[in-house]
Amino acid sequence: MKKIRVLFTTALLLVTLAATAGAEEPITNWLVSPEGPLAREVRSNFFFSMITIMPFLFLAEGLLLYCVVRFKARPGGRLATFRENLRLEVLWTVIPALTLVVTAVPTYQTMRKMEVPPKSDLVVAIVGHQFFWEYRYPKYGISFAEEALVVPAGKVVTLNLSSVDVVHSWWVPAFGVKQDANPGRITNAWFKAENPGHYKGQCAELCGRLHAKMFIDVKVVPPEEFESWILQKKVGPLPDPADTAKTKRG
Repeated sequence: MKKIRVLFTTALLLVTLAATAGAEEPITNWLVSPEGPLAREVRSNFFFSMITIMPFLFLAEGLLLYCVVRFKARPGGRLATFRENLRLEVLWTVIPALTLVVTAVPTYQTMRKMEVPPKSDLVVAIVGHQFFWEYRYPKYGISFAEEALVVPAGKVVTLNLSSVDVVHSWWVPAFGVKQDANPGRITNAWFKAENPGHYKGQCAELCGRLHAKMFIDVKVVPPEEFESWILQKKVGPLPDPADTAKTKRG
């Protein structure tokens, strides 16, 4: 089981690196570094589903290769006379169906956890624009755009997403969050980042000419630093000393 997990992780990591090789900003890897309980739940469900269904792929491809080699056309060969095998057909229908049921149960539970956030410590409204993100903190009366989203570490953050133009998708892989932002409708998501740091994401819905440049930047800071940041945002940016000096001379 451990060897299979390592194999899947390595293969998907290579695919992720290849897909993001040309990006200007790195996308935080959810498979290697899940951040928070929701992201870990998503990764665990992914591994469980893959381990459950991959034997069918290997079995089918193995049988295909065997049949290609074993039953290839030969001079003087005789055609098979059988047409069906009811017992075999029932087995290869029922077993995959039961496997899907087994994988559906934890998948449904994970999806429910993604849709229903626990009690929120912070609510952020995210508005998608072509081609940038606007963030609003209703509790503090703060809003800004084209800056990093700042949230406190260890707190449940609920996101209310919408859009003013076309469909966007707010996707930060490390948090296990990917939610569409639709015009005229509010969708919800949540995450809980436990460790301070810088996390990257990107709009995951083709939204126009500059879609590939619509990056997401999230800065997770300690709660005390978050409170200081809120106070600074309320006061506004400090004046440039050079501008202040020019004003006095004028």
